[in-house]
Amino acid sequence: MGSRVAPALELKMLTQAGVNPVLGLSEAKFQSKVTALATAEGWEWFHVYDSRLCPAGFPDLVVIRTGVLVVAELKVGRNKTTADQEKWLALFESIAGTRVFRWRPEHWFAIYAELTGKRN
Repeated sequence: MGSRVAPALELKMLTQAGVNPVLGLSEAKFQSKVTALATAEGWEWFHVYDSRLCPAGFPDLVVIRTGVLVVAELKVGRNKTTADQEKWLALFESIAGTRVFRWRPEHWFAIYAELTGKRN
């Protein structure tokens, strides 16, 4: 039996090797990689699993750890934020100290830096 590297550890190893492990993923899989990294780094996070049950445009992820609040809307491909999403993001941006992002797979190295605190 071979050993399997834990998903978050694999993400870290690939990222540190200069490989973007989320390019070409669906939004759901991209989100799962972001949340796996967040969890591994000690963040708590929230995602609305059924957006029909919450106000239109609420961001994909709310990520929190002592003293830090990150709000992120995730997009892949040609998808763009809607007016309702931009409204919510602007509201969060109005709260001092809240870090608000529109993350795409191409931003993986910045996402990694934000969630691990390892900035180049």
